[in-house]
Order: sequence, then C-alpha cells, then structure tokens
Amino acid sequence: MKIDYEKSLLGLINSIVAKFGLLPFHKPLPSNCFGEKFQNSKRVVLILVDALGYEQAKKVASNANLKYIGKPQKIFSVFPSTTVNALTTLSTARSPIEHGMLGYILYLKEFGTLANMIDFSPIGMTRDSLISRGANPSSFVSVPTIYESLRNYGVNPLIIIPSSFKESGLSKLHNRGSAVQGYLDLVDMMIKLRKTLESERFSYIYVYWPMVDAMGHTYGPNSEEYFEEAKEVFELFESLVYERLPSNIKDETVFLITADHGQIHTPWQHEYKINPEDEFVSTLQILPSGEPRVMYLYTKDPAKTIEKGKKIFGSNVEFVPSMKMVEEGLFGPGVADPRSILRIGDLIAFPRDDYSFSVKYTGNEHQMKGKHGGLSDQEIDIPLFVI
Repeated sequence: MKIDYEKSLLGLINSIVAKFGLLPFHKPLPSNCFGEKFQNSKRVVLILVDALGYEQAKKVASNANLKYIGKPQKIFSVFPSTTVNALTTLSTARSPIEHGMLGYILYLKEFGTLANMIDFSPIGMTRDSLISRGANPSSFVSVPTIYESLRNYGVNPLIIIPSSFKESGLSKLHNRGSAVQGYLDLVDMMIKLRKTLESERFSYIYVYWPMVDAMGHTYGPNSEEYFEEAKEVFELFESLVYERLPSNIKDETVFLITADHGQIHTPWQHEYKINPEDEFVSTLQILPSGEPRVMYLYTKDPAKTIEKGKKIFGSNVEFVPSMKMVEEGLFGPGVADPRSILRIGDLIAFPRDDYSFSVKYTGNEHQMKGKHGGLSDQEIDIPLFVI
C-alpha cells in the first residue's frame, strides 16, 4: 500500500510554488511533466475537476471535439483519496500527515465530536457549526497556506470557486492569503477565468469545479451523466477561455487541468451498512470515521475488533494498524502533526475490490453509486493536462 508522492498532487503543487521562487517543501514533479512553457510562463492556472479519474479523463479527451487539450499524463492523488484531504494538500503544499485533514468524517478529540469536514460541523449539525465551538478556520490547520507565502514573493494569487462555498469554514481554511471570486455555474466560471486573465492582475489562479464528483456519486463514474459533465468542462474551457484569449496572454500562461481523486463504481450489493447497534461497533469506542472506502477504527481491543470484522466482512475487508500505515508513508512524507495521529484511530479498514461502507451516523445517509477515498487505481490515478 504505497503512493508515489513525488508524482502526486503533492509533487504538483510543490512544482508550482518552486516555479514562483519558493523553496519546495517536498519533491516536485519531474520537470519533464511540464515542458518549457511552464518554466517560462508569467502565469499558472490550475483547474481542478473534482473526481475526474485518469481513465475517464482519457476517454473524455479522446471523444470530445477538442483542439487544444491533448492526452493526459497520469499522476496520483493523496491518501485518503478524498476532496478535503487533496484540497488541503493543494492549499498548503504539505502532505496529509503534516496537515491533518485526513478524511470526510474525522474524530476531533479537541472538540469531543465526530465532524463532517466538508461542512466543518459536528455530524448532523448545520454547516460551520464547529466555529461556534471554537474552531477557527484561520488556525485550524497548523501549517500556512501557499498563498500567504506566495504573496511574500510578489505573486498575486486568486481562487475561483462556487459562490455557495466562498464563505464556508472549509474555504476560509484553504483560502487564507488569497483573493477569492465566486461563480454561479460553469459558464460563469469560465468567463470569470478569462476576464481575470485579461486583467493581468494575478500570477497564480486556482479554479475548482465540483459537479463531476456529484454526477459520479449519483449516477456512477461510468455513466453518461458523468462523461457529459466532464466533457462540457473541457469544451467550454476551449471555447470560452482559450480561443478568446489574446495571443500574448495565452503565450504567457500555462494551464494545468487535474483532479483531486477519481471514483470507483460501488454496487449496493457490496456495501456494508454500519449501524450503532451492530455487534462490530460494540467493539469500538466510537462509530468509525473516515470514508466509505476507508474507515478509521478506535477500538477497545484491536484483536477483538478484527475477529468480529472478519466474521462479518470475511476476506472483503483488510484491517491494518494505523501507525503501520504512517510508518510506511501511506499518508505522505514529512513529520506527522500530533493531531493527525489522533485522527486515524487504532486500525484502518480497507475494503477490497468494489466493496464499501455506509456508516449510519444519522440514518439519513443514502446509497452512492460512485465512491472514493481508497487505494484502487480508479480512485488514486488522476490526469494532468498541460496546455
């Protein structure tokens, strides 16, 4: 169980900060991933398409009517392969074990609660409820953002995200030190990007599109809906941004298109529902945290938890001591934040193949056809397009 972090999102963002003169925190991507334009450009635009896996990206690029976007290179996500983790790596250039945003659902010992990290709230409560409990988005992650550092080097950064996310606690955590613009839909996003480039005010622009992930969760990553949503992103980028840009700005700007993770199709027949009253849960101190494809387990007795787990899940789930995965580098290089160790429990449960979990925290959870967080190629392999 390993990820080549040099050839991952961690390497990508460290390449970007190094290009602007900062000392990278970790090994950048090999320089041959970018070409000469990257080093010579005045501006870098990073477009992140949530949940666009490498194989799906290849299919889209081959079947869409594209003039400028060629074939992608394959790089890797981070572990766990999930949005809150990957986006924190991109905003800090630090590995998951260093920044501690290690999953969708985390046990936050300092607040005594299981929390939904996308909503920045205790499970079942309204968005950003952690803030009223004393969680300050500006200091929740102990490492600085790259935007704070880039400003010290004369780089003017900008983030373009959905307007509905702009004032959220998670966005404030990620966006410290950067200007932020909100958009209404995909057309608005692309036109804002082009007009921003034409203003020549910003040197590094990060753009985030979430709806491919939503299509994958709802219809599956092999669905027509998922494919067409991804295809529209590429086509509108070419028609509304690239083709309409003045040639001098186009020549001075390198565009990078990637993803935070992919998705794997998870049939309901292979979904294990975890309820608070289950015999397996009775061996735990609290409900499992983590992801549908990776659970963090806080156990009363690890041997008993594994015994009960094997009785219920058979050979479809593997249990591994959490610290073993830290020591083997699964959560990335660097010195672990002490809070990271507290957030991954005693054991990690890895479903094999297309098996997954659905933990019934509130009882309102619904079945998703596409999931992520795990270590399969579908979840870890992501594209890198350089234009």
